[in-house]
Amino acid sequence: MVKPGPAGIESELKYNEDVIAKIVGRTMTTISGVLTVEGNVIENLTDRFRDNDDPTKGVKVDLDDDKQVATVELSATLEYGRNAPKIFDEAVNKVQAEVKRMTDVKLESFKMTVDDMLTKDEWQAQQDKKNQSKSE
Repeated sequence: MVKPGPAGIESELKYNEDVIAKIVGRTMTTISGVLTVEGNVIENLTDRFRDNDDPTKGVKVDLDDDKQVATVELSATLEYGRNAPKIFDEAVNKVQAEVKRMTDVKLESFKMTVDDMLTKDEWQAQQDKKNQSKSE
């Protein structure tokens, strides 16, 4: 977005799509009932070789800097027994608020696919298995 800056200097502020994806990913971790935000198979294979958690994993953002709008798509694993529509509504509201607060970018679209529903024990067993295969 180009606008007059301090002292009449033309200035422009842009965001990399990964910045928006990071805000989305980190915000999703604060929502009760969301166990993980997962990527596609290629992203998951790549993650076996990473040592750190990537908050952008599984989040696809299409950003229009000129209009200051973004579309977000993600896949999530939710906690079994929880109400998916309520989790989705909370995700939309929290993500929109955090993206707007930090960047002034407005969400034009938010799409979430529920890939799985697991109990906390099932999810923990998957995490333990992933961590064991990373250390081998």
